[in-house]
Amino acid sequence: MNLKDKWVDYEDKLSLLEDKIVKRLNRIIFLALLSGFLLIIYQIGFPKENYIVSWVNGVLRQIPRVLMILFLVKWFFKLVASRFKVIFQRKHITDFIIFSSLFLFNFLKGLNDIFSSEYFLYILITTFFLLRLMVVSAEVKNSLMSPSILFTISFSALIFWGTAMLLIPSATHGNLSLIDSLFTATSAVCVTGLATVDVSSKFTNLGHDIILALIQVGGLGLMTFTNFFAVLFRGGMSLRNHLILSNIIETDQPNSLFSILKKILFYTFAVEIAGAILIFIFTHANLPGGAFSDWYFSFFHAISAFCNAGFSTIPDGLFNKNIRYSYNFQLVISLLIVFGGIGFPVVIDMYQTSKSYLKSFIRYFFFNERISFQARNLGVHSKLVLTSTFVLLVAGTVVYYFLEFNNVLREHPTAYGKWVQSFFGAVTPRTAGFNTVDMGKLMQGTILVYILLMWIGAAPSSTGGGIKVTTFTLAITNVVALARGKDRVELFKREISNSSILRAFVVIFLSLLILGVAIFMVSIFDPQIPLHKVAFECFSAYGTVGLSLNLTPQLSDGSKLVLIVSMFLGRVGLFTMLFGIFKKVDCENYRYPKDSVQVL
Repeated sequence: MNLKDKWVDYEDKLSLLEDKIVKRLNRIIFLALLSGFLLIIYQIGFPKENYIVSWVNGVLRQIPRVLMILFLVKWFFKLVASRFKVIFQRKHITDFIIFSSLFLFNFLKGLNDIFSSEYFLYILITTFFLLRLMVVSAEVKNSLMSPSILFTISFSALIFWGTAMLLIPSATHGNLSLIDSLFTATSAVCVTGLATVDVSSKFTNLGHDIILALIQVGGLGLMTFTNFFAVLFRGGMSLRNHLILSNIIETDQPNSLFSILKKILFYTFAVEIAGAILIFIFTHANLPGGAFSDWYFSFFHAISAFCNAGFSTIPDGLFNKNIRYSYNFQLVISLLIVFGGIGFPVVIDMYQTSKSYLKSFIRYFFFNERISFQARNLGVHSKLVLTSTFVLLVAGTVVYYFLEFNNVLREHPTAYGKWVQSFFGAVTPRTAGFNTVDMGKLMQGTILVYILLMWIGAAPSSTGGGIKVTTFTLAITNVVALARGKDRVELFKREISNSSILRAFVVIFLSLLILGVAIFMVSIFDPQIPLHKVAFECFSAYGTVGLSLNLTPQLSDGSKLVLIVSMFLGRVGLFTMLFGIFKKVDCENYRYPKDSVQVL
């Protein structure tokens, strides 16, 4: 073997050794961050003696130094062992960013009180741990898991994590039972809003922070965050993760997946920030507390509204006497609910279409080019969602106005106030869960309309739940088509595929089956509760709405478990779980003779 071959063989062995050492160093780094994160939870969440507090803080102060050493060793070894001696590569960016942040922290902590504070250290370690956790979670190892199962597991893991966090003594005032913690965590992750305890008084500021984090991650989906940071920090994701996420987001352009993820996160945070600013403008004069309290209220409710969660940090929620008549604030909440409920595919489609037309008009006005009508237009899905949403909102507003005009709307003397309340009453059953009226005083007709709207829900791939507006509209359209003697469904000059029609009726059947079982079980566990209240509660849970006829805290533990399962199935979808569990059967190689079955 000549010298060149020996050198190549040496580089191959060094490359293999690099992979093993880097993997072990990554595990040590993750364990160091995990240890720091657990110590932070222990520090802020559990009562302890002062000397233990000082000892834990001393250990936490050493973690940034240990991480710096580990990153330096890893970075140096990767540079030495690599065949291409390049200091800055895409795969080194993560290490460089974290190392630079830790270096600046160690350099500035003696110069500034903010950087030297213990809470800044807690935030730094927690942030790096969560980023690292998302990157690690994105590396899917089990190739046998289907996207549907992974989607279900991600929500389950987030619920159990939230349950454990809410059981921390410092997260609540007094003790919180396991069933109430599980119920609250499930309601937050599934962006429902139902609560068995008073969220404003039972939970501390730490508890509110935990709930807010669960709402944000649950509203967008854990897989969205993990894959975004995997691409951002590692320079890409595996082909399998591409297929998984494109299946969850429901896009037919997997090659532009990272661009879609950026648009989703940018749209989410931009709308939430704009909503928080408007909420602050319209409410800061009406609420007690300082500027920090007002801004926290604004951001909490902006995120809760956009994610269609329905949680509030003040007593009585939006029915609170300080903001009950703040109509501009209620309009902002309504718009946030609508923007979160129309679905990310519709938003992206609208962005692409608007971008095409805007380019054409700019060329016409500034460069005197002839306007060319773009071939790209809104897809059938987007048109269906926007049209259905508009019809439901208009119809719901008008019906609410006339049903409640001489009832709950009598408290609002102006026509503007009555119509805003009516519009809010039509929006909030669409899986949001806020209420600005006493739900126990609603008319029976309004309650039935609410049940229908809660069952229909929002759009697919949104922060809302329900059977989805597309499912409901396709079912109605199919009924009309059959009644007219047509053998196909047509919308917006397009023929809808038979698979979409079949899925719509499967979703409707499964939803009614789940709701029937849930109502039956709750009526057994709590037979003293009127059936219409039980039905309303179950529809609210399955539709991930969060509205209640002042019933949830009165439920027994058995009924709470039923609603927990209903919320989970309403958010994840029983059909999604069944699609991942059952083995797919290929029926393309044979066809049986067709026959008909009498159904009328």
